[in-house]
Amino acid sequence: MSKKKEIKKNMSPIKTLLLAGLLIFGGPSTEINAQGFWSEDFGSTGGTCDQGNPANSTVTSNGVWIVTPQGAQDIFANEWYISATEPGLNPGDCSAPGCQTNAGSTNRTLHVGNVPGSPNATTLCSTGDCGAVYDPGGFQIEVLTDKRAESPVIDCSGQSGIFLTFDYFEYGDDFINIDNTSIEFWDGVSWILIADPPRTSQACGAGFGVWTTFTVALPSAADNNPNVKIGFRWRNDNGGTGTSPSFAVDNVRLSGALPPTASFSASDTVLCVDDCISFTDQSTSNPSSFSWSFIGANPSTSTDQNPSNICFPAAGTYSVQLIVSNINGSDTLTKVDYITVNPCNPPTAAFIADTTVFCERTCMNFTDLSTGGATSWEWIFPGGTPSSSTNPNPLGICYFTPGSYDVTLIAGNSFGYDTLTIPNYLTIDTCPLPVADFNTFTQNICSNRCVNFFDLSTENPIAWSWYFPGASPDTSSLQNPTNICYAVDGFYDVRLIATNQNGSDTIIKYSYINVESVPGAYVSPDTSMFFGSSYQLNAGGGSSYSWAPSAGLDTTGGFSPIATPSTSTIYTVAIVDSSTGCIAIRQVGITILHNNKFFVPNTFSPNDDGYNDVLYLRGNNLYGIRFSIFDRWGEKVFETTDASIGWDGRYKGKDLDPAVFMYVITVNYNDKKTITESGNVTLVR
Repeated sequence: MSKKKEIKKNMSPIKTLLLAGLLIFGGPSTEINAQGFWSEDFGSTGGTCDQGNPANSTVTSNGVWIVTPQGAQDIFANEWYISATEPGLNPGDCSAPGCQTNAGSTNRTLHVGNVPGSPNATTLCSTGDCGAVYDPGGFQIEVLTDKRAESPVIDCSGQSGIFLTFDYFEYGDDFINIDNTSIEFWDGVSWILIADPPRTSQACGAGFGVWTTFTVALPSAADNNPNVKIGFRWRNDNGGTGTSPSFAVDNVRLSGALPPTASFSASDTVLCVDDCISFTDQSTSNPSSFSWSFIGANPSTSTDQNPSNICFPAAGTYSVQLIVSNINGSDTLTKVDYITVNPCNPPTAAFIADTTVFCERTCMNFTDLSTGGATSWEWIFPGGTPSSSTNPNPLGICYFTPGSYDVTLIAGNSFGYDTLTIPNYLTIDTCPLPVADFNTFTQNICSNRCVNFFDLSTENPIAWSWYFPGASPDTSSLQNPTNICYAVDGFYDVRLIATNQNGSDTIIKYSYINVESVPGAYVSPDTSMFFGSSYQLNAGGGSSYSWAPSAGLDTTGGFSPIATPSTSTIYTVAIVDSSTGCIAIRQVGITILHNNKFFVPNTFSPNDDGYNDVLYLRGNNLYGIRFSIFDRWGEKVFETTDASIGWDGRYKGKDLDPAVFMYVITVNYNDKKTITESGNVTLVR
């Protein structure tokens, strides 16, 4: 592949042109491996706007810029300016108004603008030089322009492989490049066209450009040439179809090629004996010669750029050296021990266990000791759990049955396998666990009595952990704990963990301890009843009884008191067995229900016919009332605090006429709840 095609491939999607045999490329990320030796940024205004400053005869830090007409020019031909009316910005930025409207814009550029009095000056820029705004002509044929802005002389002595790079934007008229800038090169004798930069993006809007970087390689005539110039040649016709911006340029620089930097890679760096590989040159700055050294290889040297079929006949580590050169110098890179050549034999299997003699129920770890570069492992553990593994160092292989067991390891790599079986490698001894058991002489006790426990475990336990839920104390580490006391009736579990040097065993005896102070003690069930009702309590199984609290009871002794509580109450009875002295505590809960409600008819007829002649307030659980009746003018015509007294439809001894009356009722219930409501009642005759 030619150098030109390589660059085109690497720089995509950057536009690539070839003019007069020169390589041209541009874009915001173009990278050139070169060193700058000349640059032009056109300076700054120093704070005073320099609108209208012609490029011709402008002096910069590099010397004098000259504008040379190329052929005939119209009277109002567009002009090259060097001013801050078109300020220089960074690549990727949108162009912006210059110093004529923004005093902060001081960075000057070289650009094409209209002159005062041009045919379209009144709509474009009446003063001339409003940045890269040019007059494209039209009906008045007065703006034909062909001018080249020429840099000062540039000394390229000692430089070669030179690149020209600059930042610019351009639009104009792209129809056969009528309104357009081209790039020219002066070799000391003649001017040569070297590039035609493409129009830049209009993403910033009409009249604005996107600052873009452009690079072109200068002809070889520039190498070591002390009389080089760079020219920017602007042409426009009178067609009137062009669109601003015209052309602006900043940050013009030249760079020469650097000496090469050696770099390379190999198709493989870890080999087997007699393997052959290839090497790829990755050096920069276009080296023209290559000198390779391959210590221990056959062949041991090469002058090819990308040598192949380099073979290594013996195991070991080998260094590789590359020396690259071009007209600017040379560079050497040595990669020490870069190539590793292995014998490429199968591994030799070997292993070890944490220990080889241990008790049943023990889990063991294994460590691979294979040599020769094993990359795969297959372990086989007859009698083990799990019975196989592919881990290099298996952990937790457990053996539950006494006996002698083989262990096998198959170690492999890409060159083969090796198998090692060690017969009877593991010896699993019988190591019995303890068998936990216990007893007590008193499983059935009264409350607040204590129990002694006796260990009956076998296989020589050496430690004991007792758990007595519901007792005090509730744990013990003694072999035969005593004075384990239970305060409350019920059934209680007991757990014992017995331990010897081989492990532990646990036994739980559920409901083992029965704490029952008075066997057969009982009470009547819990109940619910309405306020004011009574309930006969019952208890049995003992010789005497004592009830509490006393509220609502007709007696606190005996087995069947009558309970008439005013509120929900839990009654506790102590049932005594005189033959043992034990006391059983039992409880009965009574929940009091309140059916609180009242009713007032909505109509009554006090006509002495014996039916519905009196208006009463009726209800349940009434403790106290206030029943008031008002006529429609708000005058109270009746009131009572006795639910047995009703209204007979009279007021001050006189029968009232039929009408609608309002009542207000306040009720206090027996459960101390109070409610107030109002309503209407109709009196009819």
